[in-house]
Amino acid sequence: MKLQATAIFISAAMLSSAVGAVMGEPAFAAQEATEVAVVEHVSGRVLAFLDGKPTLLETLDGIGNGTQLDLQANSELRICHYQTRQFLTLKGPLRVSISRDGVAFASSKTIAAAGGSCAAPISSTFSGGIVFRGLAPVPVSDISGKR
Repeated sequence: MKLQATAIFISAAMLSSAVGAVMGEPAFAAQEATEVAVVEHVSGRVLAFLDGKPTLLETLDGIGNGTQLDLQANSELRICHYQTRQFLTLKGPLRVSISRDGVAFASSKTIAAAGGSCAAPISSTFSGGIVFRGLAPVPVSDISGKR
């Protein structure tokens, strides 16, 4: 089920990129204005409320400005917050609101900075290919055996 959802997401992203390339406008241009974080990892049940609609969060979901998150008991959420450029880990039970400026809590709990820096995704000027994060580039000459 999760694999099928991932395949649908990838297909939709590729279609969106193709339309953006044809229109002469980056695919992420509209998203960057409202998206303030992305889900890196989620365990348990985490609900996101934006404009009154509840949605279960999954890995790689974007979090919009003003989204309220409800983390159920024994759940954990790790996000990359674009403005602070940090990974943040939230542990349930917890209710928070995510904005461009940071995370506001409904209770007195605190969050833990998970270590490491992150940044918002950017549009590529290259068509096709695969994006890997955290891997060192390998020169083509090393792969082909030429020196």
